[in-house]
Amino acid sequence: MLINSFLSHQFKKARRSSIWQKNIALNVLLIFVGLVLLAEAIGLSILLAFSWHEIVSEAEVLSSFFKVSAYYFVGSAAIRFFMQQLPAMEIIHYQTLPIKKKHLIHFILVKGKFNFFVLLSFILFTPFAFKQVAYYEGTTTAWIWLIGMILIDLIINYFILYIKKQMVTNLKTVTIILVFLGLLVAGDILKWYNFSELFARAVSVMNHQPLLWTIPLAVFAAVYLLNYKFLYNRLYIEEIGSQKTDIANGSRFDYLRKFGLLGEVITLDIKLFTRNKRTKSILYLTPLFLAYGLIFYPNDAYSNDSGFMIFIGIFITGFLMLNYLQYAFAYEGSYFDYLITSGIDFQQYVRAKMFLATTVVVLAYFLTIPYLYFGTQILFINTATALFNLGVVIPMALYFATYNKKAMTLSRGSAFNYQGVNATHWLIMLPVFIVPTMIYLPFKWLGNPDGGLFVLGGIGMIALPFRRFISKMIVKNLNEKKYIMAAGFREKN
Repeated sequence: MLINSFLSHQFKKARRSSIWQKNIALNVLLIFVGLVLLAEAIGLSILLAFSWHEIVSEAEVLSSFFKVSAYYFVGSAAIRFFMQQLPAMEIIHYQTLPIKKKHLIHFILVKGKFNFFVLLSFILFTPFAFKQVAYYEGTTTAWIWLIGMILIDLIINYFILYIKKQMVTNLKTVTIILVFLGLLVAGDILKWYNFSELFARAVSVMNHQPLLWTIPLAVFAAVYLLNYKFLYNRLYIEEIGSQKTDIANGSRFDYLRKFGLLGEVITLDIKLFTRNKRTKSILYLTPLFLAYGLIFYPNDAYSNDSGFMIFIGIFITGFLMLNYLQYAFAYEGSYFDYLITSGIDFQQYVRAKMFLATTVVVLAYFLTIPYLYFGTQILFINTATALFNLGVVIPMALYFATYNKKAMTLSRGSAFNYQGVNATHWLIMLPVFIVPTMIYLPFKWLGNPDGGLFVLGGIGMIALPFRRFISKMIVKNLNEKKYIMAAGFREKN
């Protein structure tokens, strides 16, 4: 009965929402489109189930589909990480009522189980279970296999939710998990093992030994319990508040203050990045993008002396720097009025941002040194592109940032969020990635790729002494446009 009350409250809240009332026609259209897409997904899954034995050889009907399922789960996990929202309910209004905390938590977790991704898995696997698995293994095995696939999907569901919750409170746990997952991905890419084949064999063994399906059931229970304990220990508002206070004091960065205004600005930027959802999500994604080279460096289809490797080097060593500098002033839009009226020395202010960006590039470069495993040429590419980022890209990105006047909400995540982004951010990508490639390619075509890397890195080194002069140009442009920028930052999207 309590669950029915919660569901009733959620339905009434959605139905009585002013947004729903104002956009009834649009919502009806979206429902219609959703039903059409749902019907197409059902039709496609049925077609796939009935024709799969014609697509693959007779001996591999089930094993081949199990291999495809493995990559489906990997892709589903990646998409969920970026798109799936944490299950939410306004529990503040219920906390003053005589309702046990466990009931609220169970409702939140069960509600989070019913989402688009789980529905998609059910639609995909159900026809195959009763058309193919039932034909080869029997109806009972088909039922067990279908329940097992949904269990695996639910494990991924709750595991992703747990990681995203930990990202807010426990960076160490997230780092360990991401490193472990990164090693698994690297092992598959480097041919240490074949993930899809291992998954297919495991599913086949469990189909022949149904009791082994209790293993996914136990894992599901464990992941559910992890989420339950996490929410149970953090359902008190005062506890959440005390944690935020601990983070806000910033004592771990106080040593930077001895460097004067330079240290103060760096401290503020570090705090900004470690506190806000949008910036933290970029920090958490950085290790994944640093591992981007694992996709291309071991692949023979991409030669070490190709122009595409220059693109990869610029991206790996400059991803976090670009995300920081392109929005260097927009990130501070909520208090930009204070900055321009406080008498702050903009020369020191700009230098601090350039210094922090330099530190980020240098750190990223050192983290790419293990790519030496794939050959010394990879190290030369990353060295040349890092120097180009330091000398050319950093001052250029910060200069273009002075043309940004769109407000940015840091409380939102960065995935598929283009709020605060304008054409300038896309235009800067052209010189950042195309120019170094165009510098390198003529030398490659002339049969001297090492000379291209030498020139690319040399341009970066030559530009380094001129950064102080360029910073003055940035300050001049900032002073000319600061009131236009401030006016734009006041307009909330």
